[in-house]
Amino acid sequence: MILIRLNMTDQLLHGLLAKYYDRLYSYRDYLDEAVKIQNLIIKYSPIEPTTILDVACGTGLHLKHLKDDFKCIGVDISKDMLKIARKNVKGVVFKQADMKKLELKKQFDVITCLLSSIGYLKNNRYLNKTLKNFYDHLVKGGLILVEPSQARSFYVSGKPPITFYDGKDLKLTRLNKSKIRNNIAHLTMHIVIAEKGKEVKYFADNHKLGIFGISETLKIMRNIGFKCKFLANGFMNGRGLLIGIKK
Repeated sequence: MILIRLNMTDQLLHGLLAKYYDRLYSYRDYLDEAVKIQNLIIKYSPIEPTTILDVACGTGLHLKHLKDDFKCIGVDISKDMLKIARKNVKGVVFKQADMKKLELKKQFDVITCLLSSIGYLKNNRYLNKTLKNFYDHLVKGGLILVEPSQARSFYVSGKPPITFYDGKDLKLTRLNKSKIRNNIAHLTMHIVIAEKGKEVKYFADNHKLGIFGISETLKIMRNIGFKCKFLANGFMNGRGLLIGIKK
């Protein structure tokens, strides 16, 4: 066996390695999460929503289970992820967009931003700008559901998290190691890919994620104009969920 090491670079899993993304996250139950999203909408939305904007939609698998009940649009900064999303989900419009510069010239009843994608904003200035963009893209009474960035303790305690995918012709493993500098988690994903008929490849994939406290995020949301709260029980890993309603 030959192990080919590729140079360390940034966010490969959202770019060059995007085709492996769904397999590395195959443990997620997107149908169950979509049902939870619908239940949250029913519980918290003061209006009867018909439209959803999924920001940082990735490969679109939440929208795959929401599109029959809502008119959906997905946006992501990665053209590679969107290419897969368009294959995964038919009947949904996907657009390339940076959440910091979101300008779709339309408003929605619900906006979701999940899997702690908000952490990629890195600092409070961009967090404030992005949450204001969400506010501007909501109708009055519109709802946002945001999975917050990981807590500091996620990066500094416990053993390194590892993920496996064991397919017939494809084996994947990802081990995460991280350190914190100035409220930014520097996360390196060590990814090994063993594919039938190919040499084994290793990638070191760097991600930088802002660590935003729940209380400071809620304060920013309230200053923008949201009525908001935090739910300790979210979708995964104890991250919780931020809920906001446009007044």
